[in-house]
Amino acid sequence: MMKSFRRTSMTLGLLLCLLTSLVFAEGELAHVAWSQSSPIHWGLFQGTVPADAINRKEAAAIHMTIRWQASYSVSSVNGATWTGQVASITVTSTMEPSQSWVVPGKALPAVLSHEQLHFDLNEVYRRKLECLLLETSTYTGTSQQAIVDRLNGALQQTGTAVLQKLSDMQTVYDSQTSHGTSDPEQSRWQGLINSWLINPTYAP
Repeated sequence: MMKSFRRTSMTLGLLLCLLTSLVFAEGELAHVAWSQSSPIHWGLFQGTVPADAINRKEAAAIHMTIRWQASYSVSSVNGATWTGQVASITVTSTMEPSQSWVVPGKALPAVLSHEQLHFDLNEVYRRKLECLLLETSTYTGTSQQAIVDRLNGALQQTGTAVLQKLSDMQTVYDSQTSHGTSDPEQSRWQGLINSWLINPTYAP
């Protein structure tokens, strides 16, 4: 006997302000997927600039989200012992234009490059998370639901850990580059992130 289950999980609305996801009005551009061939541009930063933006160190903020969807394969030979594993995983990295903003007069190429690297770093951890979720163990239990619950819990635990690390690394990136104003550090991070995109397992 075999049944398939589909589980959708969504992370915290991510970064840099750690905002929660909103319901978008019909017709708004809600999500823009990361794409190596289509870099972000200032037209995607459509959010309202915070009232205190003039006092902040950053000239812009990109709001990003990572989501995943998993399907499980759960089977039993005798109806008493069940075995389940992850059948497939899809993980996506997107930015939300309506929650991303730039201070008027500061939409400069260097600032955009800094924000692009934030998005690239998000993609690094999307790839890393996908690899780790696919490695989730096979579980055995006495019921279908027990197996599904264990798989859900395992994926959620892995996802939470990876996303916390991503949040930490985004903070380190901002700190070490002084929000993109340090050219040497910005260049160093460009190299790091490019290498991690090739092999995300090397990312911390």
